[in-house]
Amino acid sequence: MLSVNIGKGLVIDVDLTRLNPTVTEFILRNGLKNLLGDSHAGITQKAHPQDYIERSREAAQRKLQSLYDGITRAQVAGNGFKAPTDPVAMVVLRLSRKIIQRDRAKDLAAADKGERLALLNKLATEYAVAHDAALRPVPLK
Repeated sequence: MLSVNIGKGLVIDVDLTRLNPTVTEFILRNGLKNLLGDSHAGITQKAHPQDYIERSREAAQRKLQSLYDGITRAQVAGNGFKAPTDPVAMVVLRLSRKIIQRDRAKDLAAADKGERLALLNKLATEYAVAHDAALRPVPLK
């Protein structure tokens, strides 16, 4: 069962087992088309006349990779690090950074000064993906 927020405070429970394969594929195809399309909507021919198609493809590939990595919503800073916008995922990432700073301090210190933040973000993101369930805060009852 999947609870879907459809707006106006309405939530509908959907029994995914009752959807046939054709409908499931239609939903996935259209959902991915919207998500991946939104990821490159701001890259225009006017802003990037020489390479807007390639930039659009790269933005869509980055979004797809973030979906593969389990990140559903992300802030994008140029072509660099993408931070999650989901508050729980942000907590998981912050905890991962602290763990990496503690456990991999020597690796971070050995990296070039200009590369340290990128390395920290990369290692923290990998750690967050690998240990997501253990780092998620437990809701209070």
